[in-house]
Amino acid sequence: MKTQRRTILASGVLGLLLCLHAAVPAAGGDLQTLWYDKPAGKWHEALPLGNGRLGAMVFGAVPNERLQLNEESLWAGEPEDAYPDNFAQHLHDVQQLVLDGKIAEARALGLEKLTKSPTSYRSYEPLADLLIEMNHAADAEDYRRELDLETGIARVTYRAGGVRFVREMLISAVDDVIAVRLTADKPGTLRAKISLTRKKDMQVTAGANGRLQMDGQIVDVAAPEGFDDNSGGSGVGGKHMKFAARLAVRVSGGSVKPDGDTLVIDGADEAVVLLTAATDFSLDKMSFDRAIDPGRVADAILKKAAEKAWPQLLADHVAEHRAMFNRVALDLGRSAGDELPTDQRLAAVRAGGEDPALIALYFQYGRYLLMSSSRRPGRLPANLQGIWNDRMWAPWEADYHLNINLQMNYWPADLCNLSETVDPLADWFARVAENGRVSAKTLYKADGWVGFTTTNLFGRTSPGGSSKGSQFQNGVLDPLAGAWMAMTLWRHYEFTADRKFLDRRAYPVLRGAAEFLLDYLVEDPDGTLVIVPSTSPENSYIHPETGNAVRITRGSTYHTSIVRAVFEATVRSSQVLERDEPLRERIEAALKRLPPVKIGADGTIQEWIEDYKESSPGHRHISHLIGVHPFSLITTQDRKLFDAARATIERRLGHGGGHTGWSRAWIVNFYARFLDGDAAHAHLLMLLRKSTLPNLFDTHPPFQIDGNFGGCAGIAEMLLQSHDGTVHVAPALPGAWKLGSFQGLRARGGFVVDAAWKEGKVVSCKIQATHDGPLKLRLGEQVIQREMKAGESMNRL
Repeated sequence: MKTQRRTILASGVLGLLLCLHAAVPAAGGDLQTLWYDKPAGKWHEALPLGNGRLGAMVFGAVPNERLQLNEESLWAGEPEDAYPDNFAQHLHDVQQLVLDGKIAEARALGLEKLTKSPTSYRSYEPLADLLIEMNHAADAEDYRRELDLETGIARVTYRAGGVRFVREMLISAVDDVIAVRLTADKPGTLRAKISLTRKKDMQVTAGANGRLQMDGQIVDVAAPEGFDDNSGGSGVGGKHMKFAARLAVRVSGGSVKPDGDTLVIDGADEAVVLLTAATDFSLDKMSFDRAIDPGRVADAILKKAAEKAWPQLLADHVAEHRAMFNRVALDLGRSAGDELPTDQRLAAVRAGGEDPALIALYFQYGRYLLMSSSRRPGRLPANLQGIWNDRMWAPWEADYHLNINLQMNYWPADLCNLSETVDPLADWFARVAENGRVSAKTLYKADGWVGFTTTNLFGRTSPGGSSKGSQFQNGVLDPLAGAWMAMTLWRHYEFTADRKFLDRRAYPVLRGAAEFLLDYLVEDPDGTLVIVPSTSPENSYIHPETGNAVRITRGSTYHTSIVRAVFEATVRSSQVLERDEPLRERIEAALKRLPPVKIGADGTIQEWIEDYKESSPGHRHISHLIGVHPFSLITTQDRKLFDAARATIERRLGHGGGHTGWSRAWIVNFYARFLDGDAAHAHLLMLLRKSTLPNLFDTHPPFQIDGNFGGCAGIAEMLLQSHDGTVHVAPALPGAWKLGSFQGLRARGGFVVDAAWKEGKVVSCKIQATHDGPLKLRLGEQVIQREMKAGESMNRL
């Protein structure tokens, strides 16, 4: 192995376990490396690199390398919201129709009066392709392509014409550059052409000092003259985002010279390529800032990075990357397939095999992807594709979906000890909420802020959708999606106990969400407070009178659960911060009037306020169970609801549910919360078998990164839970994981947990407190309670 196995506790029992795990050799490489014996033929076979701001997909072809590049803020379009005239009055009319049971009329009026073009926006775009055309024979021997998760380095090694060539590639968060090092074991044999290409909107010039300069501005052409993927419109055309990339090549031996708009390396022993990029997007303005010169920004970054020799740049990157990645270790034992290339291991699992070490690799890959797509120097959260996209118009614009997808992206963040990945999300989302205050006033005449199902980097907070029908059904009917997203900030506080974060970043967002909900709730005929109109994401029911599938209702379980969770989090925040007592009292009074979660005649949780027949009983969304996960509104403390929730999942699965990657990942988390490790493991295997691409990317299909993050979080939930006030170690171990250990997972309340188990029983556990506070620890049937001080550790065998 390249990395010495880290022990969790210096106990004799744990030492024995680790020795047993190490008994099987792995000829193919260490357990934290994806590797392949052939180049990537397709984009979803390439290997991802990222530093939160810059991304690259490494193909590893011979003789020519391709790195497909992204910069997080490079979007087409411009800021634009669509506000229908007299929205509040027409909404009131729709609400009354819903309360009167006139669903068809409510839908027709809503479609007519509550929608407006443009219904959507343009897409996240790729930056460029970096092409390295090697001047040697195309036939290669001893080929290997790999991604080392622990170091964040991709390598391609092979032998051609009797010379061994090595490519090392990384994206440094320290220096904010993409770096490529080319070497050969025979002096003077490196010959290559370096170029930057893009489909449109840019020009490249080459300089005599080993530099390439790309400058561009996105020019959008409105339909019908230009392409628009959304029938409801994606905004005006025009000259929009400016962007730039800067590249420098330095060689040892030989030369580098310009050739047209390319650079040619000739007779070198070694070459290092550095590249960075920038746009004129301003997070503070949530728009372009023409005072920003992307070329000057990129020049300054590159100049500073170029002052470092390769060994220093490499060492700085590896040290910083390892310090973050190595906080968590997971050992599920060695597998017979350890020596195989990753795609072959995945194929073996698809064929019915099991591979615990591949599951551990998949878990760490999820952590790697999150820290590569959401961290400083990045300023934006991970989108539907993280940071990686090769299409000029990406599926669903590679945007931010707030009705499960962006939430799922951050499920592993705190649990898997990557809390700083929340920072870009928190900064950007605070500005989305500020935009949402304008929309709440404009549309609803309400206090607080509103956010709908879809948004982009500009923070659109008016209802969106691909068409007017989608805008109404997915947008207008779900003004609580943003409030659900706000709960990610509350969860971050629960894990970190960071009072400053709660005070300055989480609570203002939660308070604004609660203020809007208080204004938006409507009194139902039975006296309860409900959301009207309401829906359950992308699902429908059979209207008992017409027999038609409809999505509009009042007081869906999904919406009521969001209201309850946000209200409870806001009340608790207010108590911790000792402020806003009048608001707290209003919220507490409203909480008492929310309708309860209902159980239908078939013993499952009702998705709707009435026990309607489901039109799609195997639907991919399972939004009426957010009280189970990611919230903690339904736990073992109410056994009747808890059992009904499990029956709900089983009914969904019985009708074909879980057929998308992210939905299957969610099911893993549900079964972990149900404390059923074997069922969680079975669905984890199905996630690998049915929804995982050769490079271990999740597929909806097509590629969406949320399933990777959901699967990663699901594995962690099987090992550690803390949502119900108890730190529960190994709550859902499957029988397939006979022997294992983990280090560094985090629990709510400010605790870091290490543990090892054998045959389903925890044999070693260590808890370390990062803050003062009470600990309630569950190990099997044993429950331990005590006060902990910051820095204090507790060991249990």
